[in-house]
Amino acid sequence: MASLHAIRAAVKTTLLANLSGINVHPKLPGSASGTVVVVQPAEDAADFNVAMGRGTDTWNFDLAVLVPAAMLATSQDALDDYVTGAGSKSVRQIVFNNRTLGLADTDAHVSSMGAYGADYVIGQTQYVGATLRLVVHTPGTE
Repeated sequence: MASLHAIRAAVKTTLLANLSGINVHPKLPGSASGTVVVVQPAEDAADFNVAMGRGTDTWNFDLAVLVPAAMLATSQDALDDYVTGAGSKSVRQIVFNNRTLGLADTDAHVSSMGAYGADYVIGQTQYVGATLRLVVHTPGTE
């Protein structure tokens, strides 16, 4: 069984190992710079009733993918590379290629994208972003 903390750390490790030039925060940072991915439990964060006898837990995360909004047109082009379904910068493709996130008995996938073009501010930096839904299945017992 992978804990909430372990999954957030594994997402960070997986993305940093496969994407250059980004910063990944397993929790909302007080300040940030450059392209940022923030790993947050989603509003519907967990489903503990996936299988009988605590067989499987499902965790839902929102990955806020944020690009500095200094020049909106080019920022959106950069954002597109991260939130599209495939490609060398695609977060979805990276998770697909690393479904275990480096954890035992874990299976992850990106199921959807929303809030495209949303404005974010972290510290003094303004960002344009989108949210990717990451779904992680892990055993419900150790």
